Amino acid sequence: MDVKKVKEQLVSAGIEVYRTRPTEIHVAERVRLHIMDSGVRLLLGEEMRVSFTARSQRSDFPEGATEDELFARVREVIGPGAKERGYAETWSGTTQVHDPIDAAKVLDVWHEVTWTKPASDTESAIDEVRWALGLERYVPPVR
Repeated sequence: MDVKKVKEQLVSAGIEVYRTRPTEIHVAERVRLHIMDSGVRLLLGEEMRVSFTARSQRSDFPEGATEDELFARVREVIGPGAKERGYAETWSGTTQVHDPIDAAKVLDVWHEVTWTKPASDTESAIDEVRWALGLERYVPPVR
């Protein structure tokens, strides 16, 4: 698949692109006007796939919450809707968020889970990207 052509189709559909790599397109999400993130991706290769990552943040949960509980919360909130739509969990792990001034200082730990789904063509991929962008992929604790 031609990454440039797929990127052009995404942009034509009104989807902002954050970054492209030879086999991956990172979809842009504006956190603020001048800050972007990318938790939704279009993966190109033998088959086209849409991927998104959801997370919980260690700092938002009670002191005694375990890593397993933080992952379970993400799966509990996001998993059923993702599975219903045809996504499968493909990765989970933690990401340390470091202080930009002092890289030795960890500000938070994200517990991330990624789901992926094959897309038969660019049109269906665009539909899935829009669906994933519409998800609240930050999962807070139970209130």
